[in-house]
Amino acid sequence: MSKQRITFSPVTRLSGLLSVDVMVDKGKIVEANASGTMFRGYEWLMCGRHVTDGVYMTQRVCGICSLAHGAIASYLLDELYDNELSENAQYLRNIMLAADFIQNHIRHFYVFSLPDFVKMPDYPPFEGQNLKDARLNPEDNKRLVEHYFLAIKAAQQSHQILALFGGKAPHQHSFIHGGVAVAPTVDKMTQAQALITDIGEFVKQCMIPDTELIARVYNDYFKIGVTPRNLLSFGLFKFGVKNEKTLWRSGVLAGNQITQPEARLIHENISRAWYQEDDDLEFRCSKLKPDPYKPEAYSWIKSALYGGGHFEGGPLARMIINGWVNGGTGTMDRIYARSLETLMITKLMEKWLGKLKPGPAPLNQKKIPVKSKVTAMTDAMRGPLFHYAHVEKEEVVQYDIITPTVWNFSPKDQHDNRGPVENALVGTEIPKPDMLYTILGRIIRSFDPCIACATHVLDVKENIKAEVLI
Repeated sequence: MSKQRITFSPVTRLSGLLSVDVMVDKGKIVEANASGTMFRGYEWLMCGRHVTDGVYMTQRVCGICSLAHGAIASYLLDELYDNELSENAQYLRNIMLAADFIQNHIRHFYVFSLPDFVKMPDYPPFEGQNLKDARLNPEDNKRLVEHYFLAIKAAQQSHQILALFGGKAPHQHSFIHGGVAVAPTVDKMTQAQALITDIGEFVKQCMIPDTELIARVYNDYFKIGVTPRNLLSFGLFKFGVKNEKTLWRSGVLAGNQITQPEARLIHENISRAWYQEDDDLEFRCSKLKPDPYKPEAYSWIKSALYGGGHFEGGPLARMIINGWVNGGTGTMDRIYARSLETLMITKLMEKWLGKLKPGPAPLNQKKIPVKSKVTAMTDAMRGPLFHYAHVEKEEVVQYDIITPTVWNFSPKDQHDNRGPVENALVGTEIPKPDMLYTILGRIIRSFDPCIACATHVLDVKENIKAEVLI
């Protein structure tokens, strides 16, 4: 068989628009380009706004993991204003963030990932399912389909917990700088305890056994979609008066060496992204402008580099860096780690709700910034999340966001080094031509891609010009 270039577009069952080009030679993928095909303009949207708008504005980057942006924007503002957080505020913040993690992970495993392995009913939205490698026996398959529908309720219950303390979900209103603006009443705490008990039972009785079954039946996927062991986490769940304590450790794992991440070593490369530098750009917020006709470029996603290298983030990176698992970096490792993390977070939330004290809203905001430039780093559902702000008189001069999907779906850099997803695809064996899209989908979706976080804003009139920003 001669070389074939095959385009998988759009890749379905994920957030946003993603296209993947692969080159197949003699039944093996020898090259891959992952392309985010929507332009994100939130850095421009933030320009000129009051810096505290960041908590609300940046949550609109994504409707699935919105609180992650609200949380990190709050951490950034805590640093900017030198806020001091109470213990109750930290418990309440982490309960809300944990609830958003849980709904995302349940949704991903059942709604996005499960149809890659389970034969779904032949009616909408499953009609015409392209599953060429169904291995489950009818009894197990039937049970997992039933759990698919139960998962919708469990994810909804997670959002109910977030809405109890955040006002609504997604795009909550109360996790802001200085603490939380909603009072933790006995009624809200009791409702949250009942909800997390139900969710925890679902995770233990359904999600973990279902994950173990899929991992056992499709165990060859521990060796498919393997990435280099370069892993990154900015840590997760802040505590302490100044957010100085992180419950889950941060780390940069390269080879067998773990070091602590430093903001100064984080860079974005635009060699294969549809941008160009322009020092005369009228907008102060960026020296880049869109260039959708740039030669050699193929994505609106920039390459996120740490110390000049590509790094993978997500639940698997957190599990390995914290020493909780010591497996590989294949497709099934990523899926298994996400389910394990879900179980761990449900237990943490039960513990935190037991320590949360009823009382007034735990909010203490200072009014005067003590810095003009500030960064914040934490992990979100899919991996490392970075916010940077430069302000003058509380007005945003520059705002930059690097999301987990930017790390995981980075295009090639100036040296043609591939990002994590492209690395995971290259070298994959395709035993039969009709298996290509099934195998590609399983590998790609194991990263839980959120292209809406990596890229945003589309000109629906197709009136695209390099100078048009939004």
